[in-house]
Amino acid sequence: MADFYLIALLLVGVISANVIKQFIPKVPETFILILTGVVLSFVPLFRHFELEPEFFLMMIIAPLMFVDGQKQSFEKIRSKFSGIFLLSVFLAVVTAIVVGVTANWIEKQWTLPLAIALAAIITPTDAVAVKSLTSDSEMPSGVGEALELESLFNDATGLVLLDLALSVLSTGTFSIINGIVHFLFVAVGGILVGLIAGFALVALRFNLNTRGKNPEITTIPISLLTPFAVYLLAEHLGMSGILAVVATGIEHNWEANRLRLSSTSVQLTNNTIWNVITDVLNDFVFLILGLALPTIYADIVAMGWSGTLHLLLISVLVYVIMLVLRYVWAVREKNESIAEFFGKPSDEHHQFNSGLFAISGIHGTVTLAMALSLPNHIGGHNFPYRNELIIIAMFVILISMIVSAVVLNIKLPKKVVDYGEFDLNQVRNKMIDQTILKMRVSIDDRSIRDALTNQLQSQKTMEMDNRNNLSDNYYLLLSETKGVIDNYLHSPEVSQQYNKKTIDIYDSMMNRMLVEKRRVSWKHMLRHLFKEILWHARYRPKLNRDNYKVAYQQKIATDPKFAKKAKQIKQVRQELLDLNQAVVSLVDQYLDDILRSRLTQQRDDNNYIYIVQHNLNRFFDEINHEYRATTQPIDAKYYAEAFQYEYDFIQQGLANGSISQPIAGTLYTEINQAQLLQLQQLPVE
Repeated sequence: MADFYLIALLLVGVISANVIKQFIPKVPETFILILTGVVLSFVPLFRHFELEPEFFLMMIIAPLMFVDGQKQSFEKIRSKFSGIFLLSVFLAVVTAIVVGVTANWIEKQWTLPLAIALAAIITPTDAVAVKSLTSDSEMPSGVGEALELESLFNDATGLVLLDLALSVLSTGTFSIINGIVHFLFVAVGGILVGLIAGFALVALRFNLNTRGKNPEITTIPISLLTPFAVYLLAEHLGMSGILAVVATGIEHNWEANRLRLSSTSVQLTNNTIWNVITDVLNDFVFLILGLALPTIYADIVAMGWSGTLHLLLISVLVYVIMLVLRYVWAVREKNESIAEFFGKPSDEHHQFNSGLFAISGIHGTVTLAMALSLPNHIGGHNFPYRNELIIIAMFVILISMIVSAVVLNIKLPKKVVDYGEFDLNQVRNKMIDQTILKMRVSIDDRSIRDALTNQLQSQKTMEMDNRNNLSDNYYLLLSETKGVIDNYLHSPEVSQQYNKKTIDIYDSMMNRMLVEKRRVSWKHMLRHLFKEILWHARYRPKLNRDNYKVAYQQKIATDPKFAKKAKQIKQVRQELLDLNQAVVSLVDQYLDDILRSRLTQQRDDNNYIYIVQHNLNRFFDEINHEYRATTQPIDAKYYAEAFQYEYDFIQQGLANGSISQPIAGTLYTEINQAQLLQLQQLPVE
């Protein structure tokens, strides 16, 4: 039960951080999540929170690496293999050696394997953190790709180096040959396990997708379990679970390409589920980092401020060394694959891109997880300087995030937005209004017409600025529409066709329902209740419709005066229904003409027209005694026709230049999603 509460609170933290983000958009979401994690640490369940590294790597990092792997193709990996190797292996190993030797030189009491262990911990980079910090900035595409590919594989490099360093600390012996063999076994073995397991799972999913009757029931659960199964298998064999998961993800990229135009329902559902999961897991990463800070802070206090300052200086030095190494390596490396990331040495932006790559080497929670995975005992003794290594790792994480947040915000240009939310809403509203107008003209059945109007209206996004003007426009139009109805009711045409009593009753009902405040007095309620009691006392009918009808017919048969009055009431009632239908047609035509006129004037703020229509429909339904609570079914052909009108609107706008390509792409996506959702919700015949 504690695990359930823990996950629930983490989800609450994710929700809270995303809500807070709306109010302080200039603060990177990463820092908001970390701060939220710190706040959650005061909840009793999270006090003295200790991160379980194996659980963290399997349940959070593995699925994230699996999804990142799916974004890469075999062709891309093959064509840029040398660059990926230099980024994720060569640079990582060189950095670990230089940092390790430097740390060993500064801290004489540290052994070289211990210093290498620290270097291995702080080697992995975090591309997710970079994206979070630069969400509003324009990162050069080549640098962004380099960071993604580096982060995809150097986690495993750091884990292998840490495992090698711990092995030396445990046994007290080191062999270069054995170290290289161990490295190749763990890294290459992990890739092979991932490829083999991935091939088997992809083949299984492919066959289920193409031959299964309900493939989503089996293939989606298999997809969700894949990263955990592959990770556990590789780790059980003593190989890199992270590299295995990445390799499996790359193979699943092949499956997605093979099924691009088939099994669309399965792919859309699978992609949607994974997008939500990865977003939540990415947020979990920084929440957990915040949760771990108070515990580490307690260790800092116990150590004393002088010792902490010493470790902080080491952390700054280590970070500067890594920064310089990344910059020098990016500037001087002449490999063609690297040139694709940063440009050729002769290019104008080569040094600038190299600097961005160096600054963007943020270290995240994988570093923290590796630090906290250090054992308390090794080789039969307490692990030397364990707390110091963890504190240095935490300082490096925070320093890299703060420096990157400040420098990247200054150096990177702001993202050039092709369109604003206001522009998108304007075009979307016009598109929907034009579609509604065309559908209302083509559909004769009023109930279907109004139901479809409400459905299409749900595609709109209400802007806060428009809400302020909505009330005034609504009351003005309602008053104008009532004036149109009044003029019609007192026109010669209506006077000749309907009884004056009928007109007066309709006029009275309209004023009572649309103008006066509809307050039912206690006297009126008691009077009505008293009449009901007298009726039941006299006729003693059972409380159902059939017995009421029987009693009513008996009254007509036995009381001529009542029968005459009943006939008059029936005639007036029928005239009311006929008059109401005429008013309905009048109002529909009037409001449609207003909407058509506003669209001709290129006005998009027309929501108040639909609200007036909706409230008048409630009045018309009360006249007709239509109180059905059931939803009016809409035939699929009407949806298909409406969506086609929306497509035509966008195509026409593209042709005449009134709609830009980015807005058109966004609206196409929205229509496709709305079309798929509506068709899925239709009843199966």
